[in-house]
Amino acid sequence: MKYSQGTAESAELLRLTLQKMVSQPATFTPPNYAVWYEHLAGINPPLSEAMNKLLDSDAKLDDDTIRKFYTQHVSECSSDIQKVLRGGIKQLLNKLSVSTAEATREALQFGHRLQTHGDALKGGLDSSELNTLINNLAGDTGKMHGSMQTLEAQLQTSKQEVEKLNQEIESARAQALTDPLTSLLNRRGFESKALPVFTDPASKRNGFCMLMLDIDHFKKVNDTYGHLFGDKVICAIANTLKSKVKGQDAIARIGGEEFAVLLPETNIKGALAVAEQIRQAVENGKIRRLDSDEQIGGISISIGVASHTEGCNLEALLDQADKALYAAKQNGRNRTSIFGCQ
Repeated sequence: MKYSQGTAESAELLRLTLQKMVSQPATFTPPNYAVWYEHLAGINPPLSEAMNKLLDSDAKLDDDTIRKFYTQHVSECSSDIQKVLRGGIKQLLNKLSVSTAEATREALQFGHRLQTHGDALKGGLDSSELNTLINNLAGDTGKMHGSMQTLEAQLQTSKQEVEKLNQEIESARAQALTDPLTSLLNRRGFESKALPVFTDPASKRNGFCMLMLDIDHFKKVNDTYGHLFGDKVICAIANTLKSKVKGQDAIARIGGEEFAVLLPETNIKGALAVAEQIRQAVENGKIRRLDSDEQIGGISISIGVASHTEGCNLEALLDQADKALYAAKQNGRNRTSIFGCQ
């Protein structure tokens, strides 16, 4: 599940998306809609960053630009990665084609030579002629054996190249599921890791919870200290999350300054304890400015906590945690709120 917006929100996004698409020269295609939808929904920060730079320069989004945005930020792998993989596969297939063609040619020639030797054996041969025939047969057999060894070596090399391509594909997939700024999962990666938890009987039996976090007054942080410092704050929050949760938990940056954490085998009491550890660590931390030795404190986060219940899917649990997060912000920020206990 890539998109978690409800009916009302998706309808509003539809209206906004069409409004934006009309003002641009790109045609009304599904990739065009997907690009604008993910940008306006705020679920694809790298895409939004690239689009904002272009839109701020008053450039227009034509079909070529939309195609680039779609392949680089919306589809599973970037266009550069796809090009490299396609090129590698094409080169590998060409090598195999040449190798098998050469082996086939050698096999046909060997067959013809065997036929010639067989015809010779049907006639009367003296010992000298028979000895010559045996030597020729041995030589031809040796050549065929050498050809088969060469093909085997080439196939082994091809096998290694296939394994390398598989590693590159896995690396490309990992890149597609990772937020480049924080190295956390992105929205797509989070969904990929979280969905199996919702279908695992043991996970549902043991219980699990969702946290939604948002940096308080983040726009003010950017306006006061600059976007580079804002990025440093985001990375600091990400590092705090990594240090406070276990390896089996899923952590993601799902928006500009918004994070989600899935806590398997955790009840609401345990999730609240984890949330408070994270919140207090951020509250007590300080971040050094890039342009000076000044240590900036006062950064805080608000957290929403929701517990999985029977029949609750990922979209619903995220929505519940988001509602709890909203309540935390409404009640003064820098606090944790539990869904249903606002």
